[in-house]
Amino acid sequence: MSIELRAKDAAAAGSSVRTLTKFDLANDTKVWWGGVTLLTNLPCGNELPLSTGEIFCEGSLENGTYIRERELSVSRRAVPTLIRKNIHYLIRATVSVGKPDKHGEEFKISSERPIKIRLEQNFEPNPVSLTIKGMSFSVEKDTVQPGEIIKLNYKTEGLKLLTVNLVNDSNINCSCPKYAKVCVHIKKNPPEILTTVEEKNPTQGYLSIRIPQYAEHSYNYFWEPTERTQWSQTLGVYSYWYLDIICTKVTGESIKFQIPINIVLPPLGEEGLFEESKARSILKGNVLPQSLEVSVKQKEKDQLSMLITNNTKQKLKGVTIKVVGIKEELFEIAPHMLGIKELPIGKEVELNYEFHEKNVQSFQLSFEDNEGNTVNKRIKMARST
Repeated sequence: MSIELRAKDAAAAGSSVRTLTKFDLANDTKVWWGGVTLLTNLPCGNELPLSTGEIFCEGSLENGTYIRERELSVSRRAVPTLIRKNIHYLIRATVSVGKPDKHGEEFKISSERPIKIRLEQNFEPNPVSLTIKGMSFSVEKDTVQPGEIIKLNYKTEGLKLLTVNLVNDSNINCSCPKYAKVCVHIKKNPPEILTTVEEKNPTQGYLSIRIPQYAEHSYNYFWEPTERTQWSQTLGVYSYWYLDIICTKVTGESIKFQIPINIVLPPLGEEGLFEESKARSILKGNVLPQSLEVSVKQKEKDQLSMLITNNTKQKLKGVTIKVVGIKEELFEIAPHMLGIKELPIGKEVELNYEFHEKNVQSFQLSFEDNEGNTVNKRIKMARST
Protein backbone atom coordinates (compact mmCIF):
# COMPACT_ATOMS: atom_id res chain seq x y z
CA MET A 1 0.00 0.00 0.00
CA SER A 2 1.34 3.44 -0.92
CA ILE A 3 0.26 7.08 -1.22
CA GLU A 4 1.50 9.65 -3.72
CA LEU A 5 0.62 13.30 -3.06
CA ARG A 6 0.87 16.20 -5.49
CA ALA A 7 0.26 19.90 -4.74
CA LYS A 8 1.78 23.31 -5.39
CA ASP A 9 4.48 24.38 -2.97
CA ALA A 10 3.00 27.83 -2.22
CA ALA A 11 -0.37 29.46 -1.63
CA ALA A 12 -1.71 32.75 -0.36
CA ALA A 13 -3.77 33.15 2.77
CA GLY A 14 -7.38 33.60 1.69
CA SER A 15 -7.02 31.37 -1.37
CA SER A 16 -6.93 27.58 -1.74
CA VAL A 17 -4.60 24.83 -2.89
CA ARG A 18 -5.53 21.85 -5.06
CA THR A 19 -4.21 18.43 -4.19
CA LEU A 20 -4.06 15.23 -6.22
CA THR A 21 -3.62 12.02 -4.24
CA LYS A 22 -3.02 8.53 -5.59
CA PHE A 23 -3.75 5.57 -3.32
CA ASP A 24 -2.41 2.18 -4.41
CA LEU A 25 -3.98 -0.72 -2.50
CA ALA A 26 -2.32 -4.10 -2.96
CA ASN A 27 -5.15 -5.97 -1.22
CA ASP A 28 -8.82 -5.59 -0.43
CA THR A 29 -8.79 -3.21 2.51
CA LYS A 30 -10.98 -2.17 5.42
CA VAL A 31 -10.74 1.64 5.59
CA TRP A 32 -11.56 3.81 8.59
CA TRP A 33 -10.82 7.21 7.05
CA GLY A 34 -8.78 8.86 4.34
CA GLY A 35 -8.17 12.43 3.25
CA VAL A 36 -5.83 15.41 2.95
CA THR A 37 -5.10 18.03 5.60
CA LEU A 38 -3.34 21.39 5.69
CA LEU A 39 -1.62 21.76 9.06
CA THR A 40 1.10 23.43 11.10
CA ASN A 41 2.79 22.72 14.43
CA LEU A 42 2.25 24.81 17.54
CA PRO A 43 5.21 25.79 19.75
CA CYS A 44 4.39 22.87 22.06
CA GLY A 45 4.69 20.45 19.12
CA ASN A 46 0.98 19.68 18.84
CA GLU A 47 -0.47 19.82 15.35
CA LEU A 48 -2.95 22.50 14.33
CA PRO A 49 -5.06 21.49 11.29
CA LEU A 50 -6.41 24.42 9.29
CA SER A 51 -8.52 22.59 6.71
CA THR A 52 -9.34 19.01 5.75
CA GLY A 53 -10.71 17.34 2.65
CA GLU A 54 -12.24 13.91 3.21
CA ILE A 55 -11.69 11.26 0.55
CA PHE A 56 -12.70 8.00 2.23
CA CYS A 57 -15.08 7.37 5.10
CA GLU A 58 -15.42 4.03 6.89
CA GLY A 59 -15.89 1.19 4.45
CA SER A 60 -14.24 -1.46 2.28
CA LEU A 61 -12.14 -0.92 -0.84
CA GLU A 62 -11.07 -3.48 -3.41
CA ASN A 63 -7.40 -3.67 -4.30
CA GLY A 64 -6.44 -1.19 -7.01
CA THR A 65 -5.63 2.47 -7.61
CA TYR A 66 -7.79 5.35 -6.40
CA ILE A 67 -6.96 8.87 -7.58
CA ARG A 68 -8.70 11.81 -5.94
CA GLU A 69 -8.55 15.58 -6.22
CA ARG A 70 -9.41 17.83 -3.31
CA GLU A 71 -9.21 21.58 -2.77
CA LEU A 72 -8.04 22.79 0.64
CA SER A 73 -8.99 26.30 1.72
CA VAL A 74 -6.32 28.52 3.26
CA SER A 75 -7.86 30.75 5.91
CA ARG A 76 -7.47 34.50 5.56
CA ARG A 77 -6.50 34.41 9.22
CA ALA A 78 -3.65 31.96 8.65
CA VAL A 79 -0.31 33.02 10.06
CA PRO A 80 2.07 32.84 7.07
CA THR A 81 5.23 30.77 6.91
CA LEU A 82 7.83 32.47 9.12
CA ILE A 83 11.17 30.67 9.26
CA ARG A 84 12.50 32.80 12.12
CA LYS A 85 9.44 31.97 14.21
CA ASN A 86 9.60 28.28 13.25
CA ILE A 87 6.14 28.43 11.68
CA HIS A 88 5.93 25.99 8.80
CA TYR A 89 3.08 24.29 6.95
CA LEU A 90 2.60 20.96 5.24
CA ILE A 91 -0.10 19.03 3.41
CA ARG A 92 -0.60 15.47 4.55
CA ALA A 93 -2.49 12.72 2.77
CA THR A 94 -3.55 9.95 5.14
CA VAL A 95 -5.46 6.71 5.02
CA SER A 96 -6.34 4.80 8.17
CA VAL A 97 -6.87 1.11 7.49
CA GLY A 98 -7.69 -1.99 9.48
CA LYS A 99 -4.91 -4.39 10.38
CA PRO A 100 -5.21 -7.75 8.60
CA ASP A 101 -6.60 -10.49 10.87
CA LYS A 102 -6.93 -8.05 13.79
CA HIS A 103 -10.50 -6.91 14.22
CA GLY A 104 -10.90 -3.30 15.37
CA GLU A 105 -7.21 -2.38 15.15
CA GLU A 106 -5.94 0.17 12.67
CA PHE A 107 -2.77 1.72 11.34
CA LYS A 108 -2.11 4.83 9.28
CA ILE A 109 -0.22 5.40 6.07
CA SER A 110 0.60 8.96 5.05
CA SER A 111 2.48 11.11 2.58
CA GLU A 112 3.51 14.72 3.19
CA ARG A 113 4.83 17.70 1.30
CA PRO A 114 5.72 21.19 2.60
CA ILE A 115 3.86 24.28 1.46
CA LYS A 116 4.61 27.95 2.05
CA ILE A 117 1.80 30.26 3.07
CA ARG A 118 2.29 33.92 2.30
CA LEU A 119 0.24 36.94 3.32
CA GLU A 120 1.19 40.47 2.37
CA GLN A 121 0.42 43.28 4.80
CA ASN A 122 0.43 46.63 3.05
CA PHE A 123 1.66 49.72 4.85
CA GLU A 124 1.20 53.11 3.21
CA PRO A 125 4.21 55.39 3.79
CA ASN A 126 3.40 58.56 5.69
CA PRO A 127 5.50 61.50 6.89
CA VAL A 128 5.83 61.92 10.65
CA SER A 129 6.48 65.15 12.53
CA LEU A 130 6.10 66.09 16.17
CA THR A 131 6.97 68.84 18.59
CA ILE A 132 7.79 68.21 22.23
CA LYS A 133 8.96 70.78 24.79
CA GLY A 134 10.08 73.23 22.13
CA MET A 135 11.94 70.60 20.08
CA SER A 136 10.81 69.33 16.67
CA PHE A 137 11.47 65.99 14.99
CA SER A 138 10.39 64.60 11.62
CA VAL A 139 10.94 61.77 9.14
CA GLU A 140 9.93 61.91 5.48
CA LYS A 141 8.32 58.44 5.54
CA ASP A 142 7.65 55.81 8.18
CA THR A 143 7.78 52.81 5.80
CA VAL A 144 11.08 51.46 4.49
CA GLN A 145 12.68 48.27 3.15
CA PRO A 146 15.65 46.42 4.68
CA GLY A 147 18.88 48.21 3.77
CA GLU A 148 17.25 51.65 3.49
CA ILE A 149 18.16 54.67 5.62
CA ILE A 150 15.73 56.62 7.80
CA LYS A 151 16.65 60.30 8.11
CA LEU A 152 15.50 61.80 11.42
CA ASN A 153 15.45 65.59 11.13
CA TYR A 154 15.67 67.52 14.38
CA LYS A 155 15.72 71.05 15.74
CA THR A 156 16.54 71.29 19.45
CA GLU A 157 18.01 73.51 22.12
CA GLY A 158 19.58 72.88 25.50
CA LEU A 159 20.42 69.22 24.76
CA LYS A 160 23.61 67.53 25.88
CA LEU A 161 22.95 64.26 24.02
CA LEU A 162 20.46 62.94 21.46
CA THR A 163 20.27 59.14 21.31
CA VAL A 164 18.19 57.18 18.75
CA ASN A 165 17.74 53.39 19.05
CA LEU A 166 16.24 51.21 16.33
CA VAL A 167 14.14 48.69 18.29
CA ASN A 168 12.33 45.51 17.29
CA ASP A 169 9.61 43.95 19.47
CA SER A 170 8.78 40.49 18.14
CA ASN A 171 7.01 37.53 19.77
CA ILE A 172 4.63 34.59 19.37
CA ASN A 173 1.26 34.42 21.10
CA CYS A 174 -0.42 31.03 21.47
CA SER A 175 -3.33 29.80 23.56
CA CYS A 176 -4.97 26.38 23.69
CA PRO A 177 -7.18 24.34 26.04
CA LYS A 178 -4.15 22.64 27.59
CA TYR A 179 -2.16 25.74 28.53
CA ALA A 180 -4.92 28.39 28.38
CA LYS A 181 -3.56 31.83 27.43
CA VAL A 182 -0.03 31.21 28.73
CA CYS A 183 1.92 28.63 26.75
CA VAL A 184 4.70 27.08 28.84
CA HIS A 185 6.67 26.45 25.64
CA ILE A 186 6.92 30.14 24.71
CA LYS A 187 9.39 32.49 26.32
CA LYS A 188 8.55 36.11 25.60
CA ASN A 189 11.50 38.02 24.19
CA PRO A 190 12.15 41.60 25.38
CA PRO A 191 12.44 44.36 22.75
CA GLU A 192 15.81 44.23 20.99
CA ILE A 193 17.96 47.24 20.09
CA LEU A 194 19.55 46.67 16.69
CA THR A 195 21.16 50.03 15.99
CA THR A 196 22.11 53.04 18.10
CA VAL A 197 23.03 56.51 16.78
CA GLU A 198 24.08 59.44 18.98
CA GLU A 199 24.70 63.16 18.53
CA LYS A 200 26.37 65.33 21.20
CA ASN A 201 25.22 68.91 21.75
CA PRO A 202 22.68 68.76 18.89
CA THR A 203 21.00 71.92 17.67
CA GLN A 204 19.78 71.39 14.11
CA GLY A 205 20.38 68.71 11.51
CA TYR A 206 19.59 65.05 11.00
CA LEU A 207 20.62 61.57 12.08
CA SER A 208 20.79 58.62 9.68
CA ILE A 209 19.57 55.23 10.89
CA ARG A 210 20.23 52.36 8.48
CA ILE A 211 17.84 49.40 8.54
CA PRO A 212 19.85 46.13 8.59
CA GLN A 213 19.57 43.97 5.49
CA TYR A 214 18.51 41.02 7.65
CA ALA A 215 15.72 42.97 9.40
CA GLU A 216 12.44 41.08 9.68
CA HIS A 217 9.46 42.82 8.10
CA SER A 218 6.69 44.36 10.19
CA TYR A 219 3.59 42.25 10.74
CA ASN A 220 0.79 41.40 13.11
CA TYR A 221 -0.91 38.09 12.29
CA PHE A 222 -3.58 36.41 14.38
CA TRP A 223 -5.39 33.14 13.69
CA GLU A 224 -8.49 31.84 15.44
CA PRO A 225 -10.89 29.12 14.28
CA THR A 226 -14.27 29.86 12.78
CA GLU A 227 -15.80 27.05 14.85
CA ARG A 228 -16.78 28.46 18.21
CA THR A 229 -16.40 25.02 19.77
CA GLN A 230 -12.63 25.57 19.49
CA TRP A 231 -12.64 29.23 20.53
CA SER A 232 -9.82 28.75 23.04
CA GLN A 233 -7.31 27.78 20.32
CA THR A 234 -5.46 30.78 18.85
CA LEU A 235 -2.09 31.46 17.25
CA GLY A 236 -0.57 34.88 16.68
CA VAL A 237 2.78 36.48 15.89
CA TYR A 238 3.89 40.08 15.66
CA SER A 239 6.96 42.13 14.79
CA TYR A 240 6.88 45.85 15.61
CA TRP A 241 9.59 48.40 14.87
CA TYR A 242 10.11 51.85 16.30
CA LEU A 243 12.68 54.58 16.88
CA ASP A 244 13.29 54.97 20.61
CA ILE A 245 14.44 58.56 21.05
CA ILE A 246 16.11 59.81 24.24
CA CYS A 247 16.84 63.53 24.70
CA THR A 248 19.21 64.29 27.59
CA LYS A 249 19.20 67.97 28.54
CA VAL A 250 22.13 69.85 30.01
CA THR A 251 20.07 70.12 33.19
CA GLY A 252 20.05 66.31 33.45
CA GLU A 253 16.38 65.97 32.50
CA SER A 254 15.66 63.04 30.21
CA ILE A 255 12.84 63.10 27.63
CA LYS A 256 11.87 59.84 25.96
CA PHE A 257 9.42 59.09 23.15
CA GLN A 258 8.96 56.69 20.24
CA ILE A 259 8.24 56.95 16.52
CA PRO A 260 6.72 53.73 15.05
CA ILE A 261 8.05 52.62 11.67
CA ASN A 262 7.17 49.81 9.28
CA ILE A 263 9.65 47.59 7.50
CA VAL A 264 8.24 46.01 4.36
CA LEU A 265 9.40 43.28 1.99
CA PRO A 266 10.02 43.97 -1.71
CA PRO A 267 6.91 43.29 -3.84
CA LEU A 268 6.35 39.78 -5.15
CA GLY A 269 8.12 39.11 -8.42
CA GLU A 270 6.32 35.98 -9.56
CA GLU A 271 2.91 36.93 -10.93
CA GLY A 272 0.19 34.39 -10.48
CA LEU A 273 2.17 32.24 -8.05
CA PHE A 274 -0.52 32.48 -5.40
CA GLU A 275 -3.65 32.28 -7.56
CA GLU A 276 -4.37 28.69 -6.67
CA SER A 277 -8.06 29.38 -6.04
CA LYS A 278 -8.50 30.30 -9.71
CA ALA A 279 -6.90 27.09 -10.98
CA ARG A 280 -9.06 24.65 -12.88
CA SER A 281 -9.66 21.11 -11.81
CA ILE A 282 -6.83 18.72 -12.64
CA LEU A 283 -9.19 15.81 -13.32
CA LYS A 284 -11.73 16.06 -16.14
CA GLY A 285 -14.89 14.13 -15.38
CA ASN A 286 -17.72 14.00 -17.93
CA VAL A 287 -20.07 11.22 -16.85
CA LEU A 288 -23.77 12.10 -16.81
CA PRO A 289 -25.88 10.99 -13.83
CA GLN A 290 -28.32 9.07 -16.01
CA SER A 291 -25.53 6.93 -17.43
CA LEU A 292 -25.24 5.08 -14.10
CA GLU A 293 -28.20 2.82 -13.39
CA VAL A 294 -28.66 1.84 -9.76
CA SER A 295 -31.18 -0.28 -7.90
CA VAL A 296 -31.20 -1.20 -4.21
CA LYS A 297 -33.07 -3.94 -2.46
CA GLN A 298 -32.96 -5.61 0.92
CA LYS A 299 -31.81 -9.19 0.65
CA GLU A 300 -31.78 -10.05 4.31
CA LYS A 301 -32.63 -8.27 7.57
CA ASP A 302 -29.41 -6.24 7.69
CA GLN A 303 -28.00 -6.60 4.19
CA LEU A 304 -28.58 -4.60 1.04
CA SER A 305 -27.86 -5.53 -2.53
CA MET A 306 -26.87 -2.67 -4.83
CA LEU A 307 -26.93 -3.39 -8.55
CA ILE A 308 -24.92 -0.85 -10.57
CA THR A 309 -24.82 -0.76 -14.36
CA ASN A 310 -22.31 1.36 -16.26
CA ASN A 311 -24.13 2.71 -19.33
CA THR A 312 -21.34 5.12 -20.27
CA LYS A 313 -18.96 4.53 -23.15
CA GLN A 314 -15.93 4.20 -20.92
CA LYS A 315 -14.61 1.89 -18.26
CA LEU A 316 -14.76 3.58 -14.88
CA LYS A 317 -11.71 2.94 -12.69
CA GLY A 318 -11.14 3.42 -8.98
CA VAL A 319 -14.84 3.85 -8.21
CA THR A 320 -16.00 4.64 -4.68
CA ILE A 321 -19.63 4.76 -3.60
CA LYS A 322 -20.51 6.59 -0.40
CA VAL A 323 -23.76 5.24 1.00
CA VAL A 324 -25.84 7.31 3.42
CA GLY A 325 -29.09 5.85 4.71
CA ILE A 326 -32.04 8.21 5.26
CA LYS A 327 -34.46 7.46 8.10
CA GLU A 328 -37.97 8.87 8.01
CA GLU A 329 -36.91 10.89 4.93
CA LEU A 330 -35.01 13.27 7.19
CA PHE A 331 -32.32 11.77 9.43
CA GLU A 332 -29.03 10.47 8.04
CA ILE A 333 -27.30 7.42 9.46
CA ALA A 334 -23.52 6.98 9.57
CA PRO A 335 -22.05 6.82 6.04
CA HIS A 336 -20.36 3.76 4.61
CA MET A 337 -18.09 3.49 1.58
CA LEU A 338 -17.63 0.74 -0.96
CA GLY A 339 -14.81 0.78 -3.48
CA ILE A 340 -14.33 -1.27 -6.64
CA LYS A 341 -11.28 -1.43 -8.88
CA GLU A 342 -13.24 -0.91 -12.07
CA LEU A 343 -16.77 -0.72 -13.42
CA PRO A 344 -16.89 -2.33 -16.91
CA ILE A 345 -18.87 -0.83 -19.80
CA GLY A 346 -22.44 -2.10 -20.01
CA LYS A 347 -22.02 -4.66 -17.25
CA GLU A 348 -23.89 -4.98 -13.99
CA VAL A 349 -21.95 -5.16 -10.74
CA GLU A 350 -23.49 -6.25 -7.46
CA LEU A 351 -22.27 -4.78 -4.18
CA ASN A 352 -23.43 -5.91 -0.76
CA TYR A 353 -23.83 -3.45 2.07
CA GLU A 354 -24.64 -4.30 5.67
CA PHE A 355 -26.58 -1.88 7.85
CA HIS A 356 -28.03 -2.07 11.33
CA GLU A 357 -30.61 0.71 11.38
CA LYS A 358 -34.38 0.37 11.30
CA ASN A 359 -36.84 2.47 9.31
CA VAL A 360 -34.46 3.31 6.47
CA GLN A 361 -36.59 4.27 3.48
CA SER A 362 -33.98 5.64 1.05
CA PHE A 363 -30.28 6.03 0.39
CA GLN A 364 -28.10 8.86 -0.86
CA LEU A 365 -25.35 7.45 -3.09
CA SER A 366 -22.29 9.47 -4.07
CA PHE A 367 -20.11 8.05 -6.87
CA GLU A 368 -16.54 9.17 -7.62
CA ASP A 369 -13.82 7.75 -9.87
CA ASN A 370 -10.22 8.33 -10.97
CA GLU A 371 -11.22 10.73 -13.76
CA GLY A 372 -12.94 13.12 -11.40
CA ASN A 373 -16.45 12.01 -12.29
CA THR A 374 -18.91 12.61 -9.46
CA VAL A 375 -22.54 11.45 -9.52
CA ASN A 376 -25.13 11.71 -6.74
CA LYS A 377 -28.30 9.64 -6.66
CA ARG A 378 -31.20 9.30 -4.24
CA ILE A 379 -32.56 5.74 -4.30
CA LYS A 380 -35.72 4.37 -2.72
CA MET A 381 -35.23 0.98 -1.16
CA ALA A 382 -37.14 -1.92 -2.70
CA ARG A 383 -38.11 -4.70 -0.30
CA SER A 384 -37.27 -8.24 -1.36
CA THR A 385 -40.17 -10.67 -1.72
